[in-house]
Amino acid sequence: MEARVSGTKQTLEKGQTDIADKTKDSSTIATTNISTRQDSNVSIFLLICIIGVSLGIILEILSVQNRRQERKNLTKRSYWVYSAYQDVDNKNGLLKHVHLVLDRIGYEKSTNDSAWSLLWSHDYPFRVLYPHLHRLKPHQKVNHFPGTGFITNKVDLATSKSKYIPKAFKLPQNKGEFLAYASKNQNAMFLEKHNQHRGVYLKNVSEIDLSTGESFVQEYVQRPFLVDGHKFDIGVYVALTSVNPLRAYWYKGDVLFRYCPAKYYPFDPKNLDKYVVGDDYLPTWEVPSLAHPYTALGFSMKEAFDTYARSKGKDTTRMWEEVQKAISEVFIKKENHIIEALKGYPSSDNFFEMMRFDLVVDEDLRVYLLEANMSPNLSSAHFAPNQLLYEQVLYNLFSLTGVANHIQDGIKGDAAQNMVSSQKNIAVWSDECRTTCQDDCEASAICGLCKPCLDGRMKRNFLNAHREFLHRGDFRRLFPPAMQPNIIKEEDIKDLNAANKLQYLWYQGKCNVDATWCT
Repeated sequence: MEARVSGTKQTLEKGQTDIADKTKDSSTIATTNISTRQDSNVSIFLLICIIGVSLGIILEILSVQNRRQERKNLTKRSYWVYSAYQDVDNKNGLLKHVHLVLDRIGYEKSTNDSAWSLLWSHDYPFRVLYPHLHRLKPHQKVNHFPGTGFITNKVDLATSKSKYIPKAFKLPQNKGEFLAYASKNQNAMFLEKHNQHRGVYLKNVSEIDLSTGESFVQEYVQRPFLVDGHKFDIGVYVALTSVNPLRAYWYKGDVLFRYCPAKYYPFDPKNLDKYVVGDDYLPTWEVPSLAHPYTALGFSMKEAFDTYARSKGKDTTRMWEEVQKAISEVFIKKENHIIEALKGYPSSDNFFEMMRFDLVVDEDLRVYLLEANMSPNLSSAHFAPNQLLYEQVLYNLFSLTGVANHIQDGIKGDAAQNMVSSQKNIAVWSDECRTTCQDDCEASAICGLCKPCLDGRMKRNFLNAHREFLHRGDFRRLFPPAMQPNIIKEEDIKDLNAANKLQYLWYQGKCNVDATWCT
C-alpha cells in the first residue's frame, strides 16, 4: 500500500516536473518568438531609416546639381551663324574671328533650335528667317537691323542726294538726266558699277551701255590724294545701336586703309590696279612711307596716314570731321526706312548693326562716300596682320551692344539692371526741371526729359544709351554729333524728328555737367 502511494507520488511529482518543464519551454519559445518579432521590427525600422536617409541624400545631391546647372545656364550663352551662300559654320573659315571672339567672351556655338542669345548673319536674314525673327525674346540679339538695305544697297546709296556722294544715275531710268549732266560737265569722268558684283570700270560716256538695267554710273573723283603715288580708300567701321531715336558710333581704334597696288600716274583707265581697290590691295605695311611708323613704331593705320599727311602739309582734323558728317547724314536720311521695317518686330532693342563705310579723298582732302558694306570682310586669311583690327572691332562692338553682357543672362528684375544704369544716371537739366518744368511738361522741349514728364519708352532708351556709354570701348558717338558744354547748335537739331531732338537735348544735358559725354 505504501509502495503504491509512493509510486503514485513519484508519478505525480514527475508529471508536475514535466508540466513545469513544458511550461518553461513554452515560455521560452514565446519569449524567443517575441524577441524575434522585435528584432525583425527593429531591422525593418532601421532599413526604412536607411532608405529614408539615402533618399534624402540623393534628393539633396540632385538639388545641388540642379542649382549648379541653373547657375551654369545663367552664365552660359549660345550663338549661331547663318548664311545662305557661305560656309560660315567653319570656325577657321570666313567668320573665324567672329567665332574666336565669341568663344573668348563665353559663348558656345549652337543652332537655331537652341535658346540662343545671338544670331550673327553674314547675309541679310529678314526674308528667309522672318518666322524666327519676329518672335524674338528680350535677351536675343541679331547683328542686322531690318531696313538697312536702303543703306548698304549700292544703287540706293549712290543715288542719294548728298554733297559727300559723287553724282550717280540709274540706268536706263535716268538716262536723260545722265546725258544732260555729262553734257554740262564735259570734264567729268564716270565709273560704271554693278550692284550685284564688284565690277568697276572707268569709261567714256560713249562706251557706257545706257539700256541695260544691270548697272549704274557714278562720277569719278579725279585728282585723288596719293601716298607714295598710290591711290587708296578708307574703311570706317560703324555700329548702329538704335533708331527713333538714332544712335550710331564709329570705331576710332583704327581705320582700314587699302592702297592700289600700282601707282596712279601715269594714269591708264584700262589698268584697274591704278584706281580700283581689289582683294589684292597694297597693305599699309608695304607702303614705303607708312611701313616704319606702322611696323617699327607700332602706330595704327590711321595714325600712320595722318603722320604722312602732316609731312605733306595737310591737316587731317577737318577731314575726319567730314568723314563723320558724311556717314551721319546717311543714317539720318535712311532712318525712316528702318523705322518702317521694324514695325513687324516686337522691339528694336533686339537688333544692332556693324557696317564698314568706304570713302576716298581728293588732293585737298575733300571727303567722298562710295559705299557701305553690310557684312564687311572679317577674315585675315589674305592679310594676317589684320587679325588684331578685326578682333578689336568685334570685341568693342560686343561690349557696346550688350552682347558681351556684364550681367548674367536670365537674371531678372530692376535691381540687377540698376547696378549699371538707373534713374539718377539719366537725370539731366536739374535747374530747368526744378523751376521752368515743375508744373508744366510743355513749357519747353527740355521738360520732356524731366522725370515726371519722361515717357517709358524714352526712359528705356536713355538707360540703354547710358549703358552704351559705359561699355563703348574704342567706339565714339557718331550721332548725335559731338557738342560743347552749354551750347546748343540749332543747325544740328532743326531738321531732326521729335525723338532725335529729345535725345540730342539729353546728350547736351549730360555734356553740360561732364565733358566726357560731349563726344
